[in-house]
Amino acid sequence: MQSVIPILKVVLPLVVSLGIGFFARKREILSPEAIDGMKAFVMKFALPALLFSLFFTAEYSASILVYAVTMFVLGFAGLGLGFLIGKPLEKRSPMFRYMTTGWEVGMLGYALYALLFGAENLRNMATLDFGHVLFIFSGYIAVLYSRIGCTKKESLQALLTNPIPWAMIIGAALAMLGVSRALAPSGVTDLIKSLCDFVAAPLSCVILIVVGYGIEFSGKNFVTAAISVLVRTLVCAALCAVALLVFGAFIPLTDEMRWAVIILFMTPAPYILTVFTNNEQERADVSMSLSLQTIVTVLIFIGIAIFKL
Repeated sequence: MQSVIPILKVVLPLVVSLGIGFFARKREILSPEAIDGMKAFVMKFALPALLFSLFFTAEYSASILVYAVTMFVLGFAGLGLGFLIGKPLEKRSPMFRYMTTGWEVGMLGYALYALLFGAENLRNMATLDFGHVLFIFSGYIAVLYSRIGCTKKESLQALLTNPIPWAMIIGAALAMLGVSRALAPSGVTDLIKSLCDFVAAPLSCVILIVVGYGIEFSGKNFVTAAISVLVRTLVCAALCAVALLVFGAFIPLTDEMRWAVIILFMTPAPYILTVFTNNEQERADVSMSLSLQTIVTVLIFIGIAIFKL
């Protein structure tokens, strides 16, 4: 029994939070508008606060450049593979080509990693996410916006008005300029960190409730979703292997960082994909695919928790 308790400490909060979200949708306890509000809180306040705190208090070395460049390049590599693999599958769903890259770190990865390694180690995930975020809000978003007929100006506006990359950049810039170290003796650095931690405190639970709310099952789109899971798993496994090889060649990887890489690459495609569909059929295919990818991610994570603990 004692050996089961550590596993349950990780798995139960995950399952219960997802279950609350799923149950809330089935029983109409929470409206779609309420979930949109929770998403807005996560993406505009809680997650930027967490990321600012992590980057503001971090110690920097050349290794962060290796992480950032590698994740940025691998994002484009995944996109290129998506266009290559997605071409023969286009008749079934033209959205396949966008599902081999981009990782739902913000709305799932951070929550899963914190459950297993604690919030104190989230800096590992944030370090990896920096280059990934730059890829998402540059190449990936630009391609998706062009798909629905938007201009490059609108794509740039999406980047400039999103608080997540700015939280990372401003936090990192202040740290590298020595601001956090200069303020540390007065206690101001700890005060800023405490404030950010308080705003970000409900992050994991809120994220998992939102994710559970969005899980949908439909037999009609199951085959398309299953193909998306298979293709994405193969591509992401290959990209994960490359990332581990590159990082290992330049940086001594800790066990926590190695698992951060694995957890990042096993997360589903970005949930924003549903916004860039052109019709109801595409939207249904993407929603079902993301739901199934999420379920697979959760099952793999439970397996990792059992293995680790």
